[in-house]
This record gives sequence, C-alpha cells and structure tokens, in this order.
Amino acid sequence: MREEYKEQRVGNPELPEPIPAFDNFGHIPLTGIHNTRDLGGLPTADGRVVAPRRLIRSGDLHHCTQADLADLTELRQMKRVVDLRTQAERQGAPDPTTELPQVTFIDLPVLSNAAIGITHEHNAIEDLKALREMGTSVFDMVRNLYGECLLGETGIAAYREFLSIVLEADEGATLWHCTEGKDRAGLAAVLVEYALGVPEEYIMRDYLATNLFVRNWAEKAMDALGRHGLLDFADADIDAVFYANLDYYWAGKTAVEKEYGSFANYLVEALHFGQPEQEELRHRYLLSA
Repeated sequence: MREEYKEQRVGNPELPEPIPAFDNFGHIPLTGIHNTRDLGGLPTADGRVVAPRRLIRSGDLHHCTQADLADLTELRQMKRVVDLRTQAERQGAPDPTTELPQVTFIDLPVLSNAAIGITHEHNAIEDLKALREMGTSVFDMVRNLYGECLLGETGIAAYREFLSIVLEADEGATLWHCTEGKDRAGLAAVLVEYALGVPEEYIMRDYLATNLFVRNWAEKAMDALGRHGLLDFADADIDAVFYANLDYYWAGKTAVEKEYGSFANYLVEALHFGQPEQEELRHRYLLSA
C-alpha cells in the first residue's frame, strides 16, 4: 500500500515508468481534447500485445475539432463510443452525436448522481467551492468514490455492460470516456486490461499516464482560481481533481478485494466476465508481438 496522500509530492504528480514497446502510452495527439490513448501495443503477460485501433480511452468528446473527429473515425476507425458520465454531464457537454452518424453512442453512467471530485455537472471550480463549504477533503472524496464506482449497483451494471460491448465488437475501435478520462474511464481501462492479461505493474503505469497529459489543464484551473479570487485553495485540491494517484487505484482494489476476495473473482461474480469470456476477449484483441 502506498503512503498517505499528505506525504505525496503536492504540485508534482507521480509520473509512470515507461512500458516497453508501448510508445508514449498510446497517446493520440488531438487539438480539442488532451487525454486520448490507444491501448494498441500494450504488452500482456503471455508475450502478446493489444491490437491497435480497437481499444481507446479518452476524456469527453465535446471539445473535439473537426480534425479530431476525422482522426478518430478515419485513422483510428472509431465505430462506437461508450459514455460513462452522468446524464447531467452529458447534457452540459454533449458528445458530437449528430456529427458522427456512422458511430454508435452508448450511455453507461457509472454513478447515478453527482459525485464532487469525479463528475463535473458544473465545472471543477464550482466543485472545489462546494467542497470547501462542506469542509471535506477533496482527496478523500475522490479516493472513497473509487469503491463506489466499482461496487455500487450502477457502477457494476455499467462496467458489466461495457465489457460485454467490447467483447461483442467485431470490428473497428471502441472508445470509452468520462470527463477527464482519469477516474471512471481509468477504471474501465483497468478492468479490460486485467481481463486481457496485462501485468498489474503495466496496468498501474497506464493508469498514472494520465498525469503526463493533463498538466496544462491543471495549470489552467489554477489560473481560473486566481481569476475567481480562490488561490488560497491548496495545490493538493487541484491535484486531487485533475491527477491520477495510485492511492485511488489501491482504494478501489482494496474495496473489491474486501467484497470479492480478488479482482479475478470480481470479474466473474460481479461483472459476469469469467474465463471463457476473457479467453474470447484475448482471442479478439491480442496479437503476437
């Protein structure tokens, strides 16, 4: 287990070690969104790699430019989008469904209600202001929500259906996203990578890779706080909202192990994704290195 957050390097988020042969963590350089990554090339424990242009994790697509959308649909062969956000988030920042009639959009909210620190029904600034009024630690709020995402009735239903969609996809890429691509989408990536047989060390590195691509956005949030006269917010609050932290990962995993004994049992018992489904997933998505 990692040390407590208070001992982390505030303002200097943890960055991952590289993953062999997985260049820049599959990052897709887009103009309007910043944390979109193709899992293609990610190695598994049995020596295979994930096929390219099949599994893509991202933040929401609301700010995609026309060039971004062309990149995703033409170069990355995106055929379906799984939106893990709440209804309010979707209404506030809708995906470009009308611009992509050839793409199937599927709504699978992981959380049924607003969860300050993860969902952004308004914006991160208002989230932080609300937490200040509540006198609540932002970090503790986000960390505790990882267990709710994985073990709550809504989250289990969403992740179960997500894995089913990925398993049944015959061609093209499935892109899944939340708002920042850090928490709910990050956990979806953890689940599919675990089912594919990616070593846990690489799963954790890929989870932390968000921190390589969100720094500019966190700095913009600090600028916004300054404009709102709120610079007395601790840097740790900004870190908690914008950056991935392995304490979050461990909190989710610990909650799952307490309830189900192991991640393997969780896949089978909660998500109904047993060994036959995992073998079929690997057959469909893995290539010889």
